Amino acid sequence: MRDFAAAHIGFTGRFNRAVRRLDREGGPAILAAQAHFHFGEQLVIPIATGHLTTRLRDNISDRGQLRWIGTHFLDGSDWSRIVEPLEKSSSHTEIVELIETRQDFRAGSRYQAYARRIKDGATVKRNRIAIDTIEKLDNFFEYYLALIADIEKNGIVPHSDLGLRGQTGRRHRWTRTLWQDLAERDIGVAIDAEGRLVRHTNGKHRTAAAVALGIERIPVEIRLVHAGWLSRQAERLGLSPAAALLATLEEARTTGWPAP
Repeated sequence: MRDFAAAHIGFTGRFNRAVRRLDREGGPAILAAQAHFHFGEQLVIPIATGHLTTRLRDNISDRGQLRWIGTHFLDGSDWSRIVEPLEKSSSHTEIVELIETRQDFRAGSRYQAYARRIKDGATVKRNRIAIDTIEKLDNFFEYYLALIADIEKNGIVPHSDLGLRGQTGRRHRWTRTLWQDLAERDIGVAIDAEGRLVRHTNGKHRTAAAVALGIERIPVEIRLVHAGWLSRQAERLGLSPAAALLATLEEARTTGWPAP
């Protein structure tokens, strides 16, 4: 409730001041939940899947402190140490392997590595779920086979068109927590200091499937914006930072990213 109120009372002024301050000083500002409540569906744009080749790691070292980068919507820090290729993500590797092996997923190297760990008495943690039996491991991979099949048939469906069942139905329900379903949104992306899109937070598996299957366009939600880029964009357009962000996203819906 506090974030909802903050998203509507004095938000634009705080947002604009934060962009200018972060551009000078670095660091984070504006809680992501407040930006989500304020901008809403205006943050969702279609993009060419080929624009997503990198991801942001979850944590950043900022002034000697490690912090999760998903907390805020604006950031002025140096991201160079936390941007890495999509292929370095375990989720990406799992999906690529599943697309290659399909129903023969037990022959895949990722599956076999997990299976060996389970047989040795270890527990595999995926999606915040403990996988400690081969049956659970099979169900985990089958769940994502269902996701792949749905994406092959329907593409990446905007989250606004989905209910809690998402793109996988109720099969293998245990493989994701109820909280993950409630919190699930469109594939998340960040806009870096150079105006490039970087995968961020939600949508690891969906992004991997879209890339590996050759899906040409996907809907994404802007979840994080580098203050340096937005400050320059605002100056170039002659608008306030908040207005410049919305104008850029509106143009991107028409002409694609990167928007002029």
